[in-house]
Amino acid sequence: MKKLLSILLCAAILVFPLALSASAADGDFAPGAKPWWIQPWWLKIQYAAKSWMQMGFKEDSMLILHEGKLVYEQYTQGQGLDVPHMAMSVTKSVLSALVGIAVKDGLIDVQDKVYEYYIDDVKGGLLSFPGQESKLNMTVEHLLTMRSGLPDTQDCYRAADAGLAAFETPQARAPGGMFVYNTGAGPQCLVGIVERATGKNLLEFAQERLFGPLGITSVTWEATDCGSNKGGLGISMTSRDMLRFGQLYLNDGVWNGQRILPEGWAAQSQPGFNTILSYGYLFWGNGWGPLMGGSFEARGYYGQFITVYPGKNVVVVRTGS
Repeated sequence: MKKLLSILLCAAILVFPLALSASAADGDFAPGAKPWWIQPWWLKIQYAAKSWMQMGFKEDSMLILHEGKLVYEQYTQGQGLDVPHMAMSVTKSVLSALVGIAVKDGLIDVQDKVYEYYIDDVKGGLLSFPGQESKLNMTVEHLLTMRSGLPDTQDCYRAADAGLAAFETPQARAPGGMFVYNTGAGPQCLVGIVERATGKNLLEFAQERLFGPLGITSVTWEATDCGSNKGGLGISMTSRDMLRFGQLYLNDGVWNGQRILPEGWAAQSQPGFNTILSYGYLFWGNGWGPLMGGSFEARGYYGQFITVYPGKNVVVVRTGS
């Protein structure tokens, strides 16, 4: 009964009172045609439930973009328009976009064998670890879907070459099998691939090919000891810049008429396209099934969400602390 009362209270808070204090849109976000309190019921219920499930993590911003218009924007807990927010594992989804850009450039193919990017740097031979022969079969797609077999260790962040150290981490299992969520070696191995394929530092490549075109200017990104950037976490940006990233995926990778991601990459990144799991190319399904029109999201610890509803033409950003 207490849980039911909690979720009803969250629904009441989200549906009406906060709407009255929502900020007016400015910049490149047009004001909405509809006030929040008459937004679709399915959106109200989902985010009431999300707030309830995240009760241990205080919500400090929520933004809703509907049909390209900012219809709701609310900040609490000291957050605001110009305050970058630690997005935690949303970082992984940004990394996925950068892989997609390299795919568009013809520099990476998701079926490429991972060892092809590292073989020239491996000391002592690729198969220097007993029982690691299956590493020859590990593909870029295995890394994107967290089925690489690499363990979830962050020791690679402290190495002289973080990407190489991630690749050389002894596997826990053969690639292509079990999904195991990974914040360390798996994403960092992808970072090394992007940097080797493009010849650029990850953040430099991101500024040039992703953040710059989208007008995202607030990003900071935690570095590894070798001067690369962490692939599994560590990116910070404002909530509005998170909204821009979500809108890019809603628009199938096109921003202001410019194609940023390969055609179809946004759909290919969604859970269910490449696996039967609720995880795609470093994106989660949001657990609401057909009711929400096949929505998917970038998700980070402490309640960070960028949720994309392709069938509803909606993007929602919610941050927590």
